Amino acid sequence: MARAFGNPSDPKTEWSDTEILAKAHDLVETFLTFVRLERPRNDILDARCLPASKPSLINAFRLVIATEPRGDVREALSSAGHVLAQFQDRVGTRISVAPACVANVDPTHTTAANLLEEVLRQVDEDTRRLRDLLGKASSIAEGRFQRRHTRTPFQDDGTYTWYGHA
Repeated sequence: MARAFGNPSDPKTEWSDTEILAKAHDLVETFLTFVRLERPRNDILDARCLPASKPSLINAFRLVIATEPRGDVREALSSAGHVLAQFQDRVGTRISVAPACVANVDPTHTTAANLLEEVLRQVDEDTRRLRDLLGKASSIAEGRFQRRHTRTPFQDDGTYTWYGHA
């Protein structure tokens, strides 16, 4: 039987597990559509331009990955989820990251360079955190769906062993 969770936008309404999973799928689909249109590439964008809050999208990815039985789809979802690391708070306008020649660096732009270093550090931290979170979600699904393929403890002749047969 499905548990019911409170709807944060309407406390009188409760959502079932199925409804929460459907909402998570909707959030992930919305984000994937947003990324296709926005095309962040290697750029860093402000988290305010996301179609939903960053924590909600991260949780949606975790839930969808943890309930996905196909390994290749989990891997693709995980890769798409890593794009969330490129969205940071208080970035402002889009920061396009492209290699530059060190000789062209103006010492008067050190404040901008320091800001960029801080943003890049945040992106790196988020990338590592998302890799761990989404990897754990994938391993949950992997363990959950691989058990379905384990062999029965019953032999063809009707004998039984609690640990199964090789």
